[in-house]
Amino acid sequence: MSNSTNNIQIQFNYLDVENCFKNFYVVPDYQREYVWTEVQINQLLDDIYEEFDFNPNKEYFIGSTVVFKNNDGFYELIDGQQRTTSIFLIICAFKKIYREREIDTDTIERMIKDKTVNALGDSVDCYKLELQYKDSSNILSKIANNLERPENLTGSAERLYNAYENVISFLKNRFKEDEDPVKLKKFFVYIFRKLKFIQIETPEINDALKIFETINERGVGLNPMDLLKNLLFRQVNRNDFNSLKDKWKTLIKLLEKNNEKPLRFLRYFIMSNYKVNNQRGEEIIREEEIYKWFIRPENVAQCNYEKEPFEFVELLLENATCYINFFKGLNKDGSKNVYLDNISKLGGGAFKQHLILLLAGRNLPQDLFNHFAKQIETLVFYYFITKEPTKEFERNFSKWAKSVLRIKSREELNNFVKENIQPVITSKENEYKLYFTETRQNNLQQYRIRYILAKIAQYLDQERLGSYIPQVLDNYITKGVEIEHILPFNPTESLRNEIGEEYDDLKIRLGNLTLLEKTMNIVVGNDFFSKKVIEYSKSPFYISKSIAGLDTIGINSSVTRLNLKLRSYEYWNKETIIDRQNLLYELSKDIWKIEI
Repeated sequence: MSNSTNNIQIQFNYLDVENCFKNFYVVPDYQREYVWTEVQINQLLDDIYEEFDFNPNKEYFIGSTVVFKNNDGFYELIDGQQRTTSIFLIICAFKKIYREREIDTDTIERMIKDKTVNALGDSVDCYKLELQYKDSSNILSKIANNLERPENLTGSAERLYNAYENVISFLKNRFKEDEDPVKLKKFFVYIFRKLKFIQIETPEINDALKIFETINERGVGLNPMDLLKNLLFRQVNRNDFNSLKDKWKTLIKLLEKNNEKPLRFLRYFIMSNYKVNNQRGEEIIREEEIYKWFIRPENVAQCNYEKEPFEFVELLLENATCYINFFKGLNKDGSKNVYLDNISKLGGGAFKQHLILLLAGRNLPQDLFNHFAKQIETLVFYYFITKEPTKEFERNFSKWAKSVLRIKSREELNNFVKENIQPVITSKENEYKLYFTETRQNNLQQYRIRYILAKIAQYLDQERLGSYIPQVLDNYITKGVEIEHILPFNPTESLRNEIGEEYDDLKIRLGNLTLLEKTMNIVVGNDFFSKKVIEYSKSPFYISKSIAGLDTIGINSSVTRLNLKLRSYEYWNKETIIDRQNLLYELSKDIWKIEI
């Protein structure tokens, strides 16, 4: 049956497995590799067996495939390769079981491998399914010949053998060796003749890709990353497939190597580089909206991937490199960036919304980029302390990114900060004070408590030395430095009674915390204040040393000026803990501030 839709010539064939594997198929290397796991292959087998067991005479429809017949007479699988490959593995598993049980395999053999004619007219033996993607091309031949599993398999090769072995296990469990083989053979016949699917064939590769896109445009079975890949392949000549494939593989491998989710990257890429303007009138895009966004006419024009697909993939790759480096605390060239490293310590392993703004500013000169990153660190800190919902991060960052893209000078950058970031900080000042002065260990992640103490400790040490060179926090956030509870975390009963019923709350307040070297902390143990200050006075960190006493160096030195912001303490109780927390709050305003 043939049809023509939007000038695309389509041939529809309603096939069973028997007729399917009279043909020769190839999965080209630009297609997605085999990704099915034990879950999918077992689900397919269970579904087929359930239908067979209920009514072996009823057909079972398993979907559709899209193919293009190439010049060698092979059908290139554009869509449906996961199911087709899985059916081929099932056939190979039947061959192994049949041989073990001395059942004739002639029919199965012809479904796996047969003679065909090559381009020169010579008769050659070919497998009915050939995989061209890397590291898997010879795996099917080993499986088809029922060879032992090779050692050290990885990726799709490992998944192929896992699937094959799962099928063997399934067949052996359902059809015992000591039972009559009739039911096993009937199950094969059911798969052979009752499994049905529609094969959609087109005479042109681009038509097949278009059909693939139409079938999957709602994201059923494929995610937007796969659909975008297909969309880009539609823009180039067949001769350019390998070149585009190589660039795309580089992108995917970069993301996979760094355990980055491709769809999150795509979202942030779009929000950083283009005007989103979704159907809700927002600058936010959801994962399920990505593909539809790309194919809207106004966005085709924005991205220009139809006219320049290679340049578009290069842009993706550039952004992906920056995305990964920025998250790791590095500049786009891989060198360390103090402010990005600070944000990584503040944000933890999951926070990445700031990358929207950073990607938009990735081409700023390094000094401007550093200045920009420093302001973002302050903004993000305020957001975290005041418990700003992360959806608000994205909404603001995506909206601002379009302005950042246009920034060329320090004046323009400062104007941007003044018009966008500064008002947020100003609007949150009262809220920030309330949250900061009430911060406790149990209402903020431990790594953020460490970050706060480390930033304050670093600030005090640099002010004390009169050195203001930006440095990473590694000297303060390391295994050798611990958070010290001044009021002991595990007190004696007499101390708990002395402080009263508020003890457990007071011991976890930010004002009761400081940083201390691990060895010193062990010495301190649970001795209380009069003994602890002796150890604090030895600390190289002024955040702890100042508790025991303030240094006196000169009359108007950097130390004496710093001491105006600090206090030492002769005793330790509720009032002094609250006083120190207020002191830390006042210091925080000097540390986390917008600079224009």
